[in-house]
Amino acid sequence: MNPLRIAVIGGGYWGKKVIRETLDISRATGSSQLHSIVDNFPESLTQCKREFGGNLEYRTDYHSLAMDPSLTGVHICTPNSTHFEVAATFLRQGKHVLVEKPLTLRTEEAYELVRLANENRAVLCVGHIHRFNNGVRELKRVLADGGIGDVYYLRLRWTALMNPQLLREVITDLAPHPFDICNYLVDAWPEKLACKGRGYRTKQNEELAFITADYKGGLIAHVELSWLDRDKRREVTVVGSKGTANLDCVEQKLALELQGGRREIPVSVSNTLGDEIRHFYDCIRNNQDSTPYSNQSDGILGARVVALLEASRESMFQDRTVQVQLPIIPAIPAK
Repeated sequence: MNPLRIAVIGGGYWGKKVIRETLDISRATGSSQLHSIVDNFPESLTQCKREFGGNLEYRTDYHSLAMDPSLTGVHICTPNSTHFEVAATFLRQGKHVLVEKPLTLRTEEAYELVRLANENRAVLCVGHIHRFNNGVRELKRVLADGGIGDVYYLRLRWTALMNPQLLREVITDLAPHPFDICNYLVDAWPEKLACKGRGYRTKQNEELAFITADYKGGLIAHVELSWLDRDKRREVTVVGSKGTANLDCVEQKLALELQGGRREIPVSVSNTLGDEIRHFYDCIRNNQDSTPYSNQSDGILGARVVALLEASRESMFQDRTVQVQLPIIPAIPAK
């Protein structure tokens, strides 16, 4: 079996984490190779060379790479505003693509990437990493088994202290994870969203947001996003008729508060990034072999999350509750 040849586009903080995992998987299995590392800032490439060695291929431009017949696919870790342009370039050439969240900044662009992937029979995955979080998976099992009874509402807190950001805002940066986790846990998308956001240290970009999502049947999810809170949290709380489930998504620790007391739920901690990358590779291999497969983080999922991000910002700007519009676009099975 020929190894998959994967390029990482973007050598910043997250890109380096991806490069490390990509190299580890290559060493462990031999079924994939790091084709090249791309970043348009020479300083970033220099730092990558120091950390990963000079034997790898380093580039400052990705355009010619898209035409390289030896390249299987790319993992895109560039700034959010570039995701559409970079991903579209590779999908048009039939290359397989994994894009870090959010898929794009605009819903129309996200669905265009879905169309390009279908048209060119290419795999499109999105970096919704908590799809591969065993704590989240175990919480879903608990809910499905009725462990806390009927689910009343969810509360998700995604907070940390960040330096003032001039080129991005907290909703687009943090909300993709809570939105995706909600969808994964309850297998539904909200019908309405209401959002309040503020910037304090910088007025042009929101640093705090509270989002309330209403689902069919009365379920509510409340999401707190903050770059101002000194206590870093990645927490999910689910309140039900028989008790409450609390999950620390970073530590992958799950506990239930029931009438009989607190109960810890054992979780085998997963390497979420490594599992996400391996899943991408499995999708590519099954696609190449014309084997039916389930893409757990596909482009349609990513596009719907982008639609929720846009609806949240629309609600904030218009100071009202907005209806969520989620176009239904059927996926074309890979062959």
